[in-house]
Amino acid sequence: MNDQAGVTNDQRKAKPPRRRTLRNTVFSLLGKFQAAVFSYIVIRLLLDVLTVEEYGLYSLLFIGVMINFSMISQFGIPHLITRFVPELFSSNNWRGIREIFGKVFRTQVAVGIVLLVIVYFLAPKICEWINFPGEAEVLRIFSVAALLYLLSEVYHFLFSATFRQSTIFTVTIVYNTVRLLLLGGVYLAYRSFVAVVVAESASLAICVTLYAVARAKDKVHEQAATSDEPVSWPRMKKYASLAYANEIGVALLSVATDFFLVSSILGGVATGFYGLANRINDLAQKALPMKMLGPVIQPLFFSEYGASKEKAEFGFRLLMKATLFPTVAVAIWMVVMSKEVIVYLFDPRYAEAWPLVATMALFLPSASLRMPLGLMLQNHERIDILIWAKATGLLKIVAGVLLLPRYGYVVMPWITGFAVLAQNNFVYFFVKKVANARADFWGNVRIWLNGAAAGVVIYFLRPYLNSLLGVIASIAIYSVLFLIFSMINRGFSKEERDFINSKLPKPLWKF
Repeated sequence: MNDQAGVTNDQRKAKPPRRRTLRNTVFSLLGKFQAAVFSYIVIRLLLDVLTVEEYGLYSLLFIGVMINFSMISQFGIPHLITRFVPELFSSNNWRGIREIFGKVFRTQVAVGIVLLVIVYFLAPKICEWINFPGEAEVLRIFSVAALLYLLSEVYHFLFSATFRQSTIFTVTIVYNTVRLLLLGGVYLAYRSFVAVVVAESASLAICVTLYAVARAKDKVHEQAATSDEPVSWPRMKKYASLAYANEIGVALLSVATDFFLVSSILGGVATGFYGLANRINDLAQKALPMKMLGPVIQPLFFSEYGASKEKAEFGFRLLMKATLFPTVAVAIWMVVMSKEVIVYLFDPRYAEAWPLVATMALFLPSASLRMPLGLMLQNHERIDILIWAKATGLLKIVAGVLLLPRYGYVVMPWITGFAVLAQNNFVYFFVKKVANARADFWGNVRIWLNGAAAGVVIYFLRPYLNSLLGVIASIAIYSVLFLIFSMINRGFSKEERDFINSKLPKPLWKF
């Protein structure tokens, strides 16, 4: 937890950028890996403890309400950390970093408490609206967890923006261990939904405490600032206000809104099926390198290209392909093996949710491309374009209200997927216009063709893969086939392959 890269009193001890990036990458990968493992174990525990309807309410609260609560109450100000702190960090301007963090944190505490009070008094009405009457007490306890989650996110943003993945790793592994122990106690002794929510709240309280301790220790080592340049608050306030409007749009497009639609129109059981499908999709995303390295890539992108926007096209093109390469592989494998994944890795009671898993997987690459597309426009501080792109979220809500009663929950991921796809095309149009950057169309097509070819083989092998070992074997077979096809039908250009291989100490497999 005592990674003092770039902030020690003795400047000779500061880690060079390459070493710092490598260290940050390693801890980011370890952190995402342990988070995925803990998430899977927790999901299995919850599926055993809760009924399908209770799991639906759990998913609605800890995904739907939690995400929307954080987005609404953040007012876009955490984006001040993710966008500007990496630049301040590169100039060692810790005075500016402290100033931004202090104002952001105090604002989040005040807003979070106000919303907590509102939820406390309006809990019965909210429960009626989300189609879970009689659960007001659960919602009140959950609101405390939501506030704690909000504060933990502010700390997480800061440590990520200052390349402190080692701290995040240490805190999250302790948090996940405590969370697993508490939920394990619920599984063994109580088997109560209220106990589950209390356990989640207690775990988040410990998480916030650990982050606060780590932050307090850091303040001692931030006195060696070499830059005292004042923070440009007018510029940052404009960026934050636009970012907030964009976040509201993100909420409309996110799966969190899906839960509200499915719950209010179709009820608890449908929400339970949708909740597990989303959790499986979320676990698949956590296994992706781009998801694992996202906290490293974002500050690195802004620190590299924030002051040299004309050089960002190569980084954008490479990031698009590097995002698609593993995502397409995971997506097509999940489309083919969706039913087997539910039955043998999770709970056979939810087997009929396989169309949800398959559809969410199909649109997984589209969802993952939002990061490189968004980074390019954020780098040019054109949040206004990202805001207009979120208009597809309104169309998604209208389509959900009209189509869910007739076609059921299976139509919801199609609606969300096409909304995200439309948003991506809108954003890409302006990436070309504003940033003068273009993706490698044929390189991306080759990646898709390689994934599809490997998927066809797995599809014909499915009758022989109907077991837990069969699912594991299908992963190995698909991975080998995809890599072989990718070596024959290369999606990366020579320049891109040389760049990637130059960053790998001893590449076992060259792109």
